[in-house]
Amino acid sequence: MAIRHLSTLVCLMGTAVGAAGWLYGSNRQKSAQVDRQDHVTIAELEQKVQALTTENEKLRSLSQGGGEFAIPPDAVTRVENQTGLSFLSTPIVHRLANEELRDRVVASMEKKLGPGGLEDRNTAYQLIGWLGMEDRFGQQWAALRAVGARTWFDETSGEGWVTDRYQESNVADQASLLKLLTRILLQQHFPPSREIDDESMRTREALHSGVAAAAEAKFFQENARALGFMSLKEDTEAQQLLLSLPPFLQGLSSFVAIDGKSYADAQAVKGREELMKTLHKPPLRSGEILFPYEREIREAVATLPTTPGEAILEDSGGALGVKLWLDPLGDALQARNLAEKLCHDRWRLFATSDFDHHVIWVTEWHDETAAKAAVQAFSRMGAAHAGSEDDMSLGVAVKTPEGRILRIDQPTATSIRLINTVDPTIFSAIR
Repeated sequence: MAIRHLSTLVCLMGTAVGAAGWLYGSNRQKSAQVDRQDHVTIAELEQKVQALTTENEKLRSLSQGGGEFAIPPDAVTRVENQTGLSFLSTPIVHRLANEELRDRVVASMEKKLGPGGLEDRNTAYQLIGWLGMEDRFGQQWAALRAVGARTWFDETSGEGWVTDRYQESNVADQASLLKLLTRILLQQHFPPSREIDDESMRTREALHSGVAAAAEAKFFQENARALGFMSLKEDTEAQQLLLSLPPFLQGLSSFVAIDGKSYADAQAVKGREELMKTLHKPPLRSGEILFPYEREIREAVATLPTTPGEAILEDSGGALGVKLWLDPLGDALQARNLAEKLCHDRWRLFATSDFDHHVIWVTEWHDETAAKAAVQAFSRMGAAHAGSEDDMSLGVAVKTPEGRILRIDQPTATSIRLINTVDPTIFSAIR
């Protein structure tokens, strides 16, 4: 039966590929015969090609791993009723061994971030100071997602996975499946934008994860009696891994799991219509998730100066990035208060050779008072990264234990600039 099912999938995959190829060939032939006014028809054909390509990827995915997971119909109905949305296509959930999940998470991240995107972020995060030089962003984040996992949602495909740890009779696992199905449903109705930066991706994931966590929590509440007679063993392996990870990764995980749920719950309290509006137009900055109440922050944009060499990657850390950068100082309240006063930030990873990478991080603050407090905190944090007992001084470069050079400047009364380089001539080359 399994062989026959796989053969059917292969045939369907071949049909999809063949149809896509025919449409593409037809599109090319027709475009050679028509004028500019026929671009609408060409665009429609291209959309059909894309749809068939997507379907082909799903069929290929079904032929991999441990096979398709049979989703209980009542779980689908429950998720649709709770969200007020209907699945646009049949949700797909696959099986796989738990030890295989980590590699699949890494592969998904690489696909989402593009060629070299994962390694470039690892380099930038190390130079900014979010990660230590020995840390590996992709592998550690994937481990956090995979260790002890019963289910996992793949944002790149919009499909779900259950591991061999999943037990259909276990209430906690059933709740986890509802959370997974909710993520699939939200992805179908509110897909990610193609032109979206890392900070926006994190806020969107936090929102979707928060809505899904609400479905999970409601199931727990309704099955509290059954849970009272069950032995729910804590996953100490996952907890130990989380505690062993750098604070930055712990903070990212907490942002998605805790802050995202708090924000989603606050929107849901306003009514389903308000929640739908938020899902249609999700917050773009982490500060909107961390500080959901009205706050007085002026509209300002952090502008990166011209840098030498090749610009490799640019992004924003946002209020979350500032908070997680300052948290190691030991004053969580100060880190949060300063993060709340951030208007905008932007960082750039650039290179002047195959081996010489540099990073510049510009932050723009609400007012001069906030900027002054941020300078003091940045000076202490910079000294910690440099291994110095004395706070850094503005405009004075210091060497790090790795032999790099770190400097903090204040170009304007409300902005701060952090530079990490291996070449002291970079400072004068930045315009």
